[in-house]
Amino acid sequence: MKETVKKLAAYQAELPEEVVKAKYGLQHLARLSANESVYGPSPKVGEAVRAVSDDVLGYYPDGQATPLREAVADLTQVNPENLVFGVGADELIQLLTRTILTPESEMIVPDPTFGEYALHAEIEQATTVKVPVKPDDGHVDFEAMLAAITNQTTMIWLANPNNPTGVFEKTADIEAFLTKLPSTVTLVVDEAYYDFVDEPDATVAPLVSQYKNLVVLRTLSKAYGLANLRIGYGIMQDPLYTAMQAVRLPYNLSTYQIVGGTAAILDQDYLEKNVAAFQSERTKFQNFLRDEGLTFYESQANFIWIKVGETKKVGQALLQSGYQVNDRLNSEWIRIALGTPDDNEGLKEAFLAALKD
Repeated sequence: MKETVKKLAAYQAELPEEVVKAKYGLQHLARLSANESVYGPSPKVGEAVRAVSDDVLGYYPDGQATPLREAVADLTQVNPENLVFGVGADELIQLLTRTILTPESEMIVPDPTFGEYALHAEIEQATTVKVPVKPDDGHVDFEAMLAAITNQTTMIWLANPNNPTGVFEKTADIEAFLTKLPSTVTLVVDEAYYDFVDEPDATVAPLVSQYKNLVVLRTLSKAYGLANLRIGYGIMQDPLYTAMQAVRLPYNLSTYQIVGGTAAILDQDYLEKNVAAFQSERTKFQNFLRDEGLTFYESQANFIWIKVGETKKVGQALLQSGYQVNDRLNSEWIRIALGTPDDNEGLKEAFLAALKD
């Protein structure tokens, strides 16, 4: 067994809702810890999945996810042969690190950011170099990232908007950074939350056709409300596209994932309605935080990163009040996902009470 694997700690998934409610005697639990969509998927997804004949169960699914590939290609205006599909963006993170990193290589990430990047680098026995975000506003320090590049650097990750901070980097800033990278360094821009951005030019996907060392990741787990169905995709050029198609499992998406994902992609009206609801709730909650004089980073995602001091204490108080948030990422900052309008209103009162305890 790899020494690096021996040291890994298993991911601590959220306890099931009914378990938490029973433990704390709760009638209602707002699960605001995993950045899920409280509005769920388009009704057309359930209709499409239920329409799949049981006859398919005895046969392997479409290994190229053809209808989903065509729907995504049409939506994103990219070549279908630039799309690699995975079991959530998580599988693509795993496959990219497996394909690019070696025990001698280095990977650069902002700090804080999504922990899976460093986890998979550790599995590949590569070194992760963490560059702190700018403390005043949470933006990526692009100059410091460039300064951190060495001859061993082969990969850089940018979640945009960043998780857990929610901070969004403009396309022009990312492209300016990309133009300064050696061609041997792959920049992966993880756009898991880009649907929630209310600024123009929210995606760098059009740049993939110009830069062979650029990869863009997307997921249907967040804005599309399909976290349980596990569907993600990456946009990339050859030679990385061919390599990724070779290392991924040949039938990694089931027929239900392909059919359900396609239905979700095709119902953009439903997506836009839910995104607008999230954006409205985000504005209201950030105005509340601003009025209360609390420190937070301006978010363009469906969650907010807030400085609270004793994170575990605040998180526990909120959980006992029926609000499950993420208090595991930092000792001072807490991540709160946006819920329904009613839950967000209740959370404000519970949040202020937790800070006073």
